[in-house]
Amino acid sequence: MSVVNAGVDETLRKPGARELYFTYLQIALAGSGGLLFWTHRLIVEKQRWLSGSEFAEYYGLGQIVPGANLFNMALMLGHRYAGVRGVIAAIGGFVSLSFFVMVGVGVFYQHFGAHPVVARALTGMAAVVIGLLFASSAKLALSMPRVWRPWIFILLGFGGVGALRWPLLWVAVPLAVTSVWLAWHDDVLIERAAAARGGDDGRGGA
Repeated sequence: MSVVNAGVDETLRKPGARELYFTYLQIALAGSGGLLFWTHRLIVEKQRWLSGSEFAEYYGLGQIVPGANLFNMALMLGHRYAGVRGVIAAIGGFVSLSFFVMVGVGVFYQHFGAHPVVARALTGMAAVVIGLLFASSAKLALSMPRVWRPWIFILLGFGGVGALRWPLLWVAVPLAVTSVWLAWHDDVLIERAAAARGGDDGRGGA
């Protein structure tokens, strides 16, 4: 299922503005160890707003568009499900209480960050974050279609940004443009094949 065809799967739920607000509030407040893990767990596994493949597509779009990827994703989901009210609700849930939490954490770290106990706690939390990041990456990878082409783009992106240390835009923009063109080309070929089969069926019936 693609973002363009979103909503075809009848097992998925459509939230309202109120549910968008409280779900993103929960994501923001429970986002210790990275928001990606908790966003996937709530939106895909618990709330069933998106399928795994749709989540990967929205996350990819949010990654390409300037700005924080999950913030961009909240904007898109809010608009998809509840229009302008959904956008305001999703962003409000994302930033309202978490802003004050981050200010409090910043003040705490400013006063106690040099303490050995705090330093050891942060080291342990870093290991948890890495584990959750691997878990989220595995879930996104498993939701990818079982075809070879997306994996080529994954390897090219990882090699360009992760291994060669090229700037993100140098890698993301060419890969995004190429992948979109290939997907469009595939759709054109499918439509032509369907039209050809329809024409053959019509002549056969005549």
